[in-house]
Amino acid sequence: MLIVLAILHILLLWNVANSLECYTGFSVIRGQTVGTTKEICSKQSDSCYRAMANVNLLSTVKKAGCSTIRCYLNKNKCIEQDLFGSKAMFCCCDDRDLCNTASTSFAVIISIIAPLYFIL
Repeated sequence: MLIVLAILHILLLWNVANSLECYTGFSVIRGQTVGTTKEICSKQSDSCYRAMANVNLLSTVKKAGCSTIRCYLNKNKCIEQDLFGSKAMFCCCDDRDLCNTASTSFAVIISIIAPLYFIL
């Protein structure tokens, strides 16, 4: 009986260890952060996704999480479209845990300046 429980425990840990972890959340107010909470995807076929659409000056709809269907045709790439005069972006990834983080302008600036610091 103990051997069976040990095998089940190992299989459960193996499944959790191989599952993708993604940021999750939903926001409608411009400037509000999405991606402060995390979830472990339930399916092996899931990808992390991040969607953002500017609605007006005060509202930006943002959503993030795990999905197989949303990312079926969009694996590991971003699509940007103009919807009714508003810009919308949808990105999917499954190459690493927490890959659906939003890149900030601070991170972009640091990634450009840091190499210059060491070169000059």
